[in-house]
Amino acid sequence: MYQRIANETILQCKNVRAKMCLLPRNHLKERQYEYTMLQPHPRPVIALLTDFGTGDSDIGVMKGVIAGITPDAHIIDITHDVAPQNIASGAWILASAYRYFPKNTAFVCVVDPGVGSNRGAIAVHAGDWFFVGPDNGLFSYILSEQAVHAAVLLSNPAYHLPHVSSTFHGRDIFAPVGAYLARGLTNTFHELGTPVDPTSLQRLNVTLATRQGMNVDAHIVHIDNFGNLITGIPLTLVPDLFTATKIRLVLSKDGVVIEQRRRFFADGPNDGQPFMYGDSSGYAGIAIRDGNAAQTLGIGVGANIALTVIEKYS
Repeated sequence: MYQRIANETILQCKNVRAKMCLLPRNHLKERQYEYTMLQPHPRPVIALLTDFGTGDSDIGVMKGVIAGITPDAHIIDITHDVAPQNIASGAWILASAYRYFPKNTAFVCVVDPGVGSNRGAIAVHAGDWFFVGPDNGLFSYILSEQAVHAAVLLSNPAYHLPHVSSTFHGRDIFAPVGAYLARGLTNTFHELGTPVDPTSLQRLNVTLATRQGMNVDAHIVHIDNFGNLITGIPLTLVPDLFTATKIRLVLSKDGVVIEQRRRFFADGPNDGQPFMYGDSSGYAGIAIRDGNAAQTLGIGVGANIALTVIEKYS
């Protein structure tokens, strides 16, 4: 009997593979990606984002706490190199990453200069995901981009470690809550603590760009590891970025003017000149080929910029 079942199973697998081979390769990849994004992962997924760095034991300890509660959790590190105490940078990195995770992923995020103070500790169910961390604006983009189903203050000590330090809530509150949440999801969510009005949660000013005719006003929202300047201009706001006759980007700080555009970094000479490009985040960026635009231009997060898209030469 066991041999018959095994043979039938092998035959079914061969049939499935045969059908898959009939699909065009690109179509198959799209179907696989779509399935991955829409379906809950067979194992609980917990994603970590912090400013802890990797030189100390903090990350390992958080993972140990998670493993003790949800041993089968699939733990993914988004990054632990957010600039220390830089909530705005952490919020942007999270915003550029979360959509690529499976449904029901629990994000445990700790950029928390106010740890131990009266700042809130929260969990948020937004879109298809769950977010755990401090109420300090770290989830600003999530709150503005996704439908928020519910939010709670993490006031139930049953979901914390027995002893809570005043300086390491990542270990004592956020990691265990994330682990319990990933295991129980919505059944656990409302047991984590007191419900809170999502509109009362702390938010950063994440106003991106505004366009009037051919003119776009925005600012720099992020600097990546290569020194590329990520603007607050969604590529959807400037579909004519590469088709217009000319563009003119002015950096307000020093009046630097950028007129070059490139579709990718090596698209043009290595001349040390800044250019605009379409960043993988979905926003327009400023780069220097094989260089550091932020250092070269002396520009930081928050700097104002003005873009003009010119359809005709004057």
